[in-house]
Amino acid sequence: MEKLEYEGYTGTVNYDKKSDYYTGEVEIDGRFYTYEGDSLEELREDFEDIIDSIIAFDEMGDDDEDEDD
Repeated sequence: MEKLEYEGYTGTVNYDKKSDYYTGEVEIDGRFYTYEGDSLEELREDFEDIIDSIIAFDEMGDDDEDEDD
């Protein structure tokens, strides 16, 4: 597995054999976010948590903008 996909976003998967640890990054709106885990499952969970957080934050921002109209 070289990539993770969730909610239309694609992130990388990197494995460091020396430390037996997974890392990755995803670009969202020109910003890079990193995620990590001891296993592929943990890596996927962290990746999905980041995406969910960004989506929730964006939705909160949309609600604030609607109030100003």
